[in-house]
Amino acid sequence: MKVTFLHNGYESLGIEALSAALRKAGVETSLVIDPCLFDESGFWRLKWPARFFDLKKAALARLKAEKPDLLCFSVFTDNYRWALAWAEAARKELGVPVVFGGIHPTSVPEKVISRDCVDYVCVGEGDRALPALALALAAKSPVSIPNIWSKKNGAVLKGEIAPPLRLDSLEFADKDIFYSRYPFFGGGYLISASRGCPFACAYCANNIYARLYGGRGYARKRGPAHVLGELALAKEKWKPEFVHFADEVFNWDTAWLEDFLPRYKKEIGLPFSCFIYPDLLDAKTAALLKGAGCFKVQLGVQTYDEGRRLETLKRPSRNAKIAGAIDLLRREGVYTVCDSILGLPGETREDLLDLAGFYAGHTPDQNEVFFLKYYPGTELTLKAASEGLLKPQEAAAVEEGEGPSGIISRPGTAQPELNGFFTLLLLLPLVPAGLRKGLVNRSSLLKFLPGNIILRIMTRLLRRPAHDFNTGQFVRRYRYFMALRLKGLWRKQS
Repeated sequence: MKVTFLHNGYESLGIEALSAALRKAGVETSLVIDPCLFDESGFWRLKWPARFFDLKKAALARLKAEKPDLLCFSVFTDNYRWALAWAEAARKELGVPVVFGGIHPTSVPEKVISRDCVDYVCVGEGDRALPALALALAAKSPVSIPNIWSKKNGAVLKGEIAPPLRLDSLEFADKDIFYSRYPFFGGGYLISASRGCPFACAYCANNIYARLYGGRGYARKRGPAHVLGELALAKEKWKPEFVHFADEVFNWDTAWLEDFLPRYKKEIGLPFSCFIYPDLLDAKTAALLKGAGCFKVQLGVQTYDEGRRLETLKRPSRNAKIAGAIDLLRREGVYTVCDSILGLPGETREDLLDLAGFYAGHTPDQNEVFFLKYYPGTELTLKAASEGLLKPQEAAAVEEGEGPSGIISRPGTAQPELNGFFTLLLLLPLVPAGLRKGLVNRSSLLKFLPGNIILRIMTRLLRRPAHDFNTGQFVRRYRYFMALRLKGLWRKQS
């Protein structure tokens, strides 16, 4: 039995976890990447570069060479249309069964399983479900597996949702599936010490998982020894320069952190980056993070209006706590990144000026700015649909992955000034401190601030620390696949 994952470019902890579980069950695994250069749904789309650097034919040839018995896609809403197109092509060319897993199929399994090109849907965690499915198919046994939806004689068979897995019982991530064929994925080591989140913000994937698993403990930590064991093996085998913790909130368990970080410093000793919840950060924790080697932290602000942050986003965070976290981290010398979302329901120009003013007074090293995008099944989307903010056809489009093309590029917005505010927030960390408030107060200049997508990308590329996981991998991925495409053209011409 051979399972092949077809993926659209970025390193995926989910695929690595599933591959490890499959291999433990005796199932061979492989990976094929369609890099989608300049055509990344949910991020950016540049028509002409995307056409020139299209590598789909090469990916299809690689996929045929793999000769899989089962083809798997890790699907989120932004890549759902891409996954459907590939599933249809793969079914036609290879004739193998297809399984979709991930947050989008988990959010709207009925919609996904209704597609002719999708044979199975994994709802929720797949660490035990996918190996069971692969082995059942290999044995030609009936498919009746928790977390797996299947089709038989026109009927949909829905596997019950199994309780969340104990994380320390799982295998370490299978990095070979990415690193062996695509070496540019090396450099920094991607890991998560937990799954889920103690919060369930209304716009987030964890809003879906919290309702799916209810009170059955979806937010879980791995034991410190389990995490350190994986990192020790990683240091020996891969020799990473730094570590990136992908946990939704790295600091939500203070006791765990106080146990883990001193051991990490002693046993691993690599610089690391992470995401934190600002309200849970104090001076002691900030010093602990810095002392253990933390060089970069990212935290969510989203909006300055505390009422909207709580009522609309279900995010119980206070401006004073956020300001304190930014100032603490900057004083410790930790590179600090803040997230903001523009275009929230009910947002006014004054709200945006308040947000810019806040950042002028408490300025991070970098602002990550996004336009609001609705995702299926989240509390935010359901509320917007019920209140008429999303028309029925728009809500249906969300479920089909047909919303706005990008979260950093959103044409046709109802507030033209949003582009100006987007650029203003990006530029504030680059402006000398004495000029920031003056720039915010001159709001009439907003219409002159460029909204060019290239500027938005360049601010991310230029304003970053030496070790930056996502941006560094982005650069290496584009460099690798662009070179691959150019070499292919040169060979044809010669």
